[in-house]
Amino acid sequence: MWKKTIVVAALLSIVLATVLGSLVLTSASSCENPPMPTVTDKSVKQVPSMAQPAARTPYIDQVFGTCVVRVTDHGTDATKEDASHGLKNEYSRVQSFNADETRLVAVSTGGDWYLYDAKTLQPLGKMNFAGKDVRWDAKDPNLLYYSPMDTRLMSYNVQSNESKLVHNFTSDFPGKQLTAVWTRYEGSPTVDGRYWGLMAEDKDWKAIAFLVYDKQDDKIVAMREIPPTSVDSVSISPRGNYFVAFQIECSNNQTADAAHPCGTMVYDKDLKNAKSLGTHAGHGDLAFDTQGREVFVFQDSGTDYLSMADLETGTVTKLWPIDFSSQPLTIDSIHISGRAFGKPGWALVSTAAGTLNASTWMDGQEFAMELAPNGQIVRLAHNHCVIDKKQEHDYWAEPHGSVNRDFTKVLFTSNWGQSGTEGVDMYLVALPANAVTSKIGPIDTASGASNSNQEKIPGFEGVSALAALAVGASVVLVMKRLMQR
Repeated sequence: MWKKTIVVAALLSIVLATVLGSLVLTSASSCENPPMPTVTDKSVKQVPSMAQPAARTPYIDQVFGTCVVRVTDHGTDATKEDASHGLKNEYSRVQSFNADETRLVAVSTGGDWYLYDAKTLQPLGKMNFAGKDVRWDAKDPNLLYYSPMDTRLMSYNVQSNESKLVHNFTSDFPGKQLTAVWTRYEGSPTVDGRYWGLMAEDKDWKAIAFLVYDKQDDKIVAMREIPPTSVDSVSISPRGNYFVAFQIECSNNQTADAAHPCGTMVYDKDLKNAKSLGTHAGHGDLAFDTQGREVFVFQDSGTDYLSMADLETGTVTKLWPIDFSSQPLTIDSIHISGRAFGKPGWALVSTAAGTLNASTWMDGQEFAMELAPNGQIVRLAHNHCVIDKKQEHDYWAEPHGSVNRDFTKVLFTSNWGQSGTEGVDMYLVALPANAVTSKIGPIDTASGASNSNQEKIPGFEGVSALAALAVGASVVLVMKRLMQR
């Protein structure tokens, strides 16, 4: 009798698997409606051993409970002519998603640019331009801008594959020999896309002038000449109130001020007045704090804190200490993304080192940090990065995590523990709309991206079926035990 009952239960499990499988596809266990992160404390969490996942097949982070998916497969997504061995999101300070978040851009380690469907994550092919400083238009989802690493700002339409000249800055510097006018890799325009903070470099690639360009009126609205010097990068602040120059070359024991720029400098939008943020500001990004103020969030190498500086006053506020006590160091790379203008008051932090063994709570992961003293921490995913500063290729493996406008999608790069290979890919962490909450309303009103419409990410059908079959199998075991009583 019990055998017949088990047969019936087995048949029931198949039906249950079919029904539950279809239900799970729209439940919190898939990336369509991603689960909440489960860890907000600051205990040490070790990276679980896990084989590199296949592209476009989501998985659940075993430690933090989030839905993660490998977006790119550098072995198949890149063209045959692209001799590089990796695909990645461009950088932490750069928005990778277009205005309505239907498209996503990745760059190969060889410098070619690839387009992806942001809903299905399917590759759409290599784009037909060569350059740097690739930035999406704030309103037009088909338009992006780039620098050919000369004096031009160009636009590119992803539908027509056509490039057009936006502005040639040569005429703005009569009698001077320029090599390039750009942000130098890491700057971004204002939230509305109108104003751009740029620098002009001479034939020796030394910065000789800072400038603010109004794209809407197609003219330079502010310019400041400086003695030829090395500058890491420049950017305009999100609202356009400030121009920031990062890591200006300093001479020995130099005191930084408006007359002697050095380290990280903040200028008013007219470039007339300046103040120093010191010489110890490492990687960081511009963002809005919990009160809506424009701030620079950064690694302060002078205090070993994650800190933020108010761009109006220059006041630096410590956020969280960075533990460098372990030997060998388990934090060797820190990057910050403040691109979530739809969720002001938050930044994304990425860390990696030369080992997967964690000694501190910050090690080897992506986490959200509230921009207030002792603010909230929401831990999102282990990035499985291993970097060796002696290996040139490992620069590409630094996670360079970046966040979308409403903090529902986090991108990061990983070599999945394979140091020195250049074999990197881009990963995405999908988050629910309330994974982080802002104390003030969205500031990114220019964006057409939805704050609540979570799109399905492919690949969870198999996981859902397995989960449903597991439930069905449990029904069989329970019924068998009952019959044995």
